Amino acid sequence: MVDIHISGVHYQVSDKVKSYVTDKMTSLSKFHAGLNKVHVTIHPQEKHGYRVDVDMHLPHGKDVIAHDSEDTVYSAIDVVHDKAAAQLRKIHEKEAHHKR
Repeated sequence: MVDIHISGVHYQVSDKVKSYVTDKMTSLSKFHAGLNKVHVTIHPQEKHGYRVDVDMHLPHGKDVIAHDSEDTVYSAIDVVHDKAAAQLRKIHEKEAHHKR
């Protein structure tokens, strides 16, 4: 089970956004079995849009960080999810290749 912590900086995170983030970030565990903690931070941009930062903690002290800025909070969550998934896939492939 992945422990997901969601926070907003100068942004009140609604229940709808929290459930969307939880659904998206829970699916990341299929890319790396060792994923146990995910911290999501949402920031409003100065002019317009949102920035979403994701910090993922893997075993053996590895941390994976992904972030993105988009016009809507949902599109920023989608893009950062894809970036995080790509990084987790790459780490998993390296670990699997190293074990062989």
